[in-house]
Amino acid sequence: LSGKSSDSERQFMRQVRASAETLGRKYAFDQDHAFQVTDLALQLFDQLKNEHGLKEHARLLLEVSGVLHDIGNYINASGHHKHGQYLVQNSEIFGLSKQDISIVAQVVRYHRRALPSSAHASYSALRTSQRMLVQKLAAILRIADGLDRGHARRVSKVSVELGENEMVINCKHSGDISAEKAGVREKSDLFQAVFGYKVLIQ
Repeated sequence: LSGKSSDSERQFMRQVRASAETLGRKYAFDQDHAFQVTDLALQLFDQLKNEHGLKEHARLLLEVSGVLHDIGNYINASGHHKHGQYLVQNSEIFGLSKQDISIVAQVVRYHRRALPSSAHASYSALRTSQRMLVQKLAAILRIADGLDRGHARRVSKVSVELGENEMVINCKHSGDISAEKAGVREKSDLFQAVFGYKVLIQ
């Protein structure tokens, strides 16, 4: 029986993902970059299970956030994180509740620039547990986005080593990844604040 339920769960997750992709296409997203960032974010999520302690549903919300993180470019590249938040908040995605959508909208909002703050109305409207979830998912998404900074898909695989107070990300990559290293340096601030690890790239 468990085989059956996990089959239907997988099918449900595929449908949610497909719905997110349809929304991405509606807003002319850069599909290659979106999928690359999503893939790297999920690799990080899976390897950091003991650190974040989140369940499979949170992984699904991260996947949707990765697919949609840049859709705000459709409105304007400047401030696209805020435009993306607005578009997600006002969209429907198969299988996701209104609450789920609010969380995804916030993760999209915080994939770049300012960190989550109680001064931001829609973030402070979330419950404490939801705010924590947004922080953890956005922290991971920011790093994944940094790892494809040049939209060149140079990093194919990551493996994580945790030290006392630093996390080393070993990258399987092609070509020069100095832009990606700089991207991660720039975007690891939230991760360090949430998880307490300084992020280094190899």
